Parts: sequence; structure tokens; C-alpha cells
Amino acid sequence: MTSSLAAQPSIVLDPILPIGAVILLGATVAILTIAIYLRVGSRLSAGQNAHLLLFRLLGVALVLGLLLQPSHMEEIPPPVTNRVTLVAVDDSRSMAQKDVEQGTRAEAAQAMLADANLVKADGTPADRETRLFQFGEDATPIKSTKELKTAGVTTRMHHSISTILSSLENNDTARALLIFSDGHDFELTNPAKTGFLARQRGVPIYAVPIGQQGKVRDASVRITSYQPYCYVKQKARISGALRLIGCELETLEVELARGDQMVQTQHIHTGDESEIPVNFDVTEPAVGQYEYEIRVTPLPGETETENNRALTYLNVIDQQIQVLFLEGSPYWDTTFLQRSLMRNDKMNVDSIVQYADGKARVVRKKPADTELKIPTTADAWRHYDVVVLGRSVEKLLDVEALRQLEDYVKNHGGTVIFSRGRAFGSDTPNELEPVIWSTQPTEHVRLQVAHEGQALAPFRTITGPGNSDNVPDLIASYGATDKKPLVATLATAQATDGGEAMPGMVHRRFGEGQVLSVGVDGLWRWAFNAKIDGVNTLFDRFWDQMILWLMAGRDFLPTQQFALRANSANIPLGEKIYFRAVVRDGASKSGAGDIPLTISRENAEEGRTALHAEANAIDKLTAEFLAPKTGKYTATAKFPDGTSQTVRFVVFDENLEQTEVATDTGYLRKLCESSGGRLLLPSELSKLLEELRNDKVESAPIRKLTSIWDRVWVFWVIGLLFGVDWYLRRRWGLA
Repeated sequence: MTSSLAAQPSIVLDPILPIGAVILLGATVAILTIAIYLRVGSRLSAGQNAHLLLFRLLGVALVLGLLLQPSHMEEIPPPVTNRVTLVAVDDSRSMAQKDVEQGTRAEAAQAMLADANLVKADGTPADRETRLFQFGEDATPIKSTKELKTAGVTTRMHHSISTILSSLENNDTARALLIFSDGHDFELTNPAKTGFLARQRGVPIYAVPIGQQGKVRDASVRITSYQPYCYVKQKARISGALRLIGCELETLEVELARGDQMVQTQHIHTGDESEIPVNFDVTEPAVGQYEYEIRVTPLPGETETENNRALTYLNVIDQQIQVLFLEGSPYWDTTFLQRSLMRNDKMNVDSIVQYADGKARVVRKKPADTELKIPTTADAWRHYDVVVLGRSVEKLLDVEALRQLEDYVKNHGGTVIFSRGRAFGSDTPNELEPVIWSTQPTEHVRLQVAHEGQALAPFRTITGPGNSDNVPDLIASYGATDKKPLVATLATAQATDGGEAMPGMVHRRFGEGQVLSVGVDGLWRWAFNAKIDGVNTLFDRFWDQMILWLMAGRDFLPTQQFALRANSANIPLGEKIYFRAVVRDGASKSGAGDIPLTISRENAEEGRTALHAEANAIDKLTAEFLAPKTGKYTATAKFPDGTSQTVRFVVFDENLEQTEVATDTGYLRKLCESSGGRLLLPSELSKLLEELRNDKVESAPIRKLTSIWDRVWVFWVIGLLFGVDWYLRRRWGLA
């Protein structure tokens, strides 16, 4: 509130120029004026001369008065402000830790407030000058410390302090901001920035750290891979990440459980790493949906053990994969590949191989009533899960069929394998080929797995125990002369006599689909191995795992009209899960509209939603769901053809507030010092409060100068005096 009373105004000079300069200027002008009028006014009478001189001197005097700028000076009392003390108490989950004498950290904070007489026995502020806040994700004012619940799921220190400072009104000033906290901050804003914000408002921050300092021991695990489905007897990898705090140079026991059965155990040496990947390879002999759990044996003294396990699901299917072979120039590699897949129970193969002009060999693994022809429409291409191309395929596909093939991959999630490098002639441009292979071969090469292929099942078949030394060399490789963006090199080829490694196998995501291109000759040599009996050769196993790996990245289940997918099987609480359904042969044929989706949690319905068609793709439907609590969930979609599919996922609560519980005094110290405050010991709190209460701010009165001459009439008078002087001079015959 500002006082409207002012002291008695007084007149002072506020000259534009120094007073001495104004006086000197006035004297000079006056003397010159008198001298000039005495000389030029000799023809006039004494009265006329006196009038002219008077008007001119009065005008000069008024101008000098403007330069001296006489002003009224008023003294206005300073505004009356409320001097308050801001008190903020951390109310996040980490304050529930019982590592202090009083019990929990929150109880210790309340005891400190009471001992310092900041609050009364009922937890309310001891005086009107104390304002209480609780903070976590944000700050809110509280009437009593009894409102503290230690329920905040995270701590955003910068945002919370900004909110507290913004609560000050125009007539409020704060002596200080007192913070009672363990220093956790997950907003990742530099504390110096937060402290500078408080310094700008003139509010120093004083923090009292609560809780034990030093390292806390914790080992947590999280699933990092998600494979929607795999095939019977296919090797699948379940991957996780161990997040370690205070576990340096230890050996952890990590287990993989399938349901209630322990299936694998690993002993992992941590070193000084804070995060370590962990992988388990599993194979399922029968169709079904299997629950796997990665567990870390709790450490001695570990404060939080709920995060020592993580669940995921593996869907195992046995539907046959529909494969189409197209070859315009037969060779051993595609011949061996075709025969290998014909023997594979997981594959249903159609093959069209042109061996002479106008003559093609058509082979079907399963007889059908319709004649096998080159696909010419989008639906015809979408009948197949994988299309394998040899060389000179332009002999079989015209331009329109090639465009439909590109559309099948780009917009409908198709998969194409270029089994012999470049499939089309140089005069047949296309978007499918991830690289353009050169025509100049490098002979006698050996295939080596690249970094991006080391974790993939097909390449683990050739690098696993007993295989790496028995992989035959290849006939030749071809360098890549042009490579499209986002191409991953899965394997390289290097001449046996040395030289630079060249891409050997590359993979690329193309729209919603994918392409694999093989730039080496002689993979058929892997089909001959004296140490392997029967048909289960290295060649068979490599291509079996390669096609299964490619299929694992597809939306569709083979032979299914509809496919339901989720973006993950592990969803943190508070994040949405996204569902996606794809119609294989187009929504117009299937009559698909909105598809109902029911979500259940542990056999009890939790909610319902619907899969809606995307704006630009009616054969792709999406939905989302926010789980209200942790647990195991099942989402079931009922499709128009009468079938239904389920997706299982688990919602978990990963809260770092209950994991990283060590008090961070370093953060609090930097926050305080950058604001002009300091870190406090509990014993220093009372002394600081006494200093703050005795801190009286002496505000000087506000002085206000108001010019007397700042009026319009003054300038009119000056103009009138000089104007009359000029008029009389002209009237009386003076120049």
C-alpha cells in the first residue's frame, strides 16, 4: 500500500546546463543586446528604444529560466511492504526414507521446524510472516505441516522454486527461502540457474540437508527389447539392462525365470559401470504365450528390492511364412536357398524361375486350385510375407508390377530379400535396392559379422561355439558404389589375402517394410559341411533364422487377415501404451471399421476402447490406453471375421525417488551459494532466523521533481515577447 501524503514541496533548480554556464551565457547575451540596441536605435526616441530593449531582455530572461529549469521537489514516503520468510519442505517419496534419528526424513523436517519456532505444535506457521510450502513435482502452499504425505513421485526443484517465488505479490518481499530437502532433483536443471533466478528476486536460499549422505546400494533391471512374436524352435533373445548404484567391483547373480521355473543363471561382474546389458537366448518347442522374468538377487543392505525384477512376454507361433521366389537368371545361391526353404516346415514357397526367353519353371510347395502368376496388384503382393529376388528380375516384372512391389514394401510392411546383389538391370530404376553393388568382383573372400549384426540370431549361428572355425570362404564379393540413407551393414566381406573390408549384407527399413541385400557369391558353400549330418546345415540354419528375424519386425502374423500389436510389453506407470492393428488385404474387402478393444487386469476388466482407422490409411487402426495402476494386463481385440487376438503387457512403477535415496548436499550447496545464501546445519537454523528477523530494511523517501516551466503558456509568452520586438522594429524602420 502506497501513502498518498507527501511533504511540503520546495522550489529547487534542476539546470540543463551548469549554473555558471547559464549565468555566463545570460550576461553575454544581455551585454550584446544592450550594445546592439544602443547602436542601431540611435534613430529612435528614448522611449521606443527602451520598449525594444525591454521586450528583448525579457525574452532572453525567460529562455535562461528554461535552462535553469526551476522545479518543485516532493518527497514521497517509500511503499509499505510485507517482509516474509518462505519455508519449503520436500514432500516427495524419498522423504519417507527412515535413515535419521527422528524416523523418516519428513518427520525430521517437521521436528526442525518446530525446534526453530517456525511452526506451532499443530504445524501451522508461528507468525504471519512465515509462509509454508510443500514441493515435489511442483510447489503448493500448505496451512500446516500435518498436510505432508511424502507422496510426490518426482522432484522438480527448478519448477518448484519458480512457483514459490511467483507467489510473492507486488507488496511482498522475502527475507529468504528456507528449504528442507534431501537434494533430489530429476528435472536436470543446473542448480546455478535456479539460484540465479532467486538472486534476481533478491531472495537468498538457505537449505538444510536431511538424510544420510554417501552411496546407496541398488541394482534394478529393466527390459530393453520387445519381440512381438517368434516361431516354434526359433532362438529368441530376451534383453534387459541392469542399472547399478553403489555396486562397483561386485558380482551379481542374474536369473531368467519362465513362469515359476528358473531356466538360466548368469554371474555378471559389474566393474565400475552404472549400466550393464544382460541377454538370455531362449527357444520354445510349442505354440503359446510365455511369461519371462529377469531377476537380480538382492544385495546386502539394498534399500529397494521391488525393482530387482522385470517381466516380458514371448508369443510363439507356428503359422507358415508365405515366400515368393523370382529369378530371371538362375544360379547356385538361389537354387540352394529355394531348396532349403522348401524343406523348412515354417515356409510355404512359391517359385517362378525363368531359364530361357519366354520359358519359366513354376513350383509350388503346396498345390493350389489357381495358377501361380507374377503378382500384378497390391493385394496379390500382400499375400506373401517375403519376396526373394535373384538376378535379372526385370525379365519377369514390368514397370507397373515393380511399382506395386515397391508399394507393398513401403506402405504395407512387406519384406524383400535381394539374394544375389543387384536384381534389376541398370535401365530399371527402383527405390527398393538399399545399395547399388558394383559389377567388379573381389574373389576369395570371408564373411565377417559387423557390429550391427552381432546381436542378431542368424549371425550368431555362424559365430557361435563350434561354427566360427568351420565357415567356408566365399567365391566373391562386390563393393557398394551407392548406398541409400539409413542402411545398416550387418556383415562385411574381406579378401582372404587382406585388403579393405566391404559391405557383404545390408539391411534397410523402407517405409513400413524392410529390405535385405546380399552382396556376396558362394553362400551355397555353407550347405556342404562334413561335420553336419542331414539337412540341418549351417546354410539351412542361417537362412531359417534370417527370415524369422525379418518376420519378427513385421506387423503381420503369417496367414492372418488381421494383426494386433502393442508398442511394448513393459510400460512405466503414467505412460500410455499404443496399440496398432493392420488389415492384410485392405479394409474395403474385410469390412473393417472401428474394432473394439477390451483391456483386463488380472482377469478383471479395466477398461474399453476402440481401434480407429488412421486418416490416410484405412487399413491401419490405432488406439491408446493409460493404465491406472501397476500389474499384468491383457488387451483383446475382436475382429470382423470372428477371430480375436490378445496382447499381454505389464505396467510397472519405476520411481527413482525410492532408488536414488542418498542426500545430495552438493546440489543443495551449489543452489544456495548461487542465490546468495548458504547450506545450513540444523544447529545453525535458529541463529539464521534471528538474523533474518532483525534485518530491517531502511528505505529512503522517493524524491520527485516537477518542472515549473514545463507549461505551454511559457513558450507562448517567449514567442510573444520576441514577436512584439520584431514587429516594433519593422514598424519603426529598423532592419
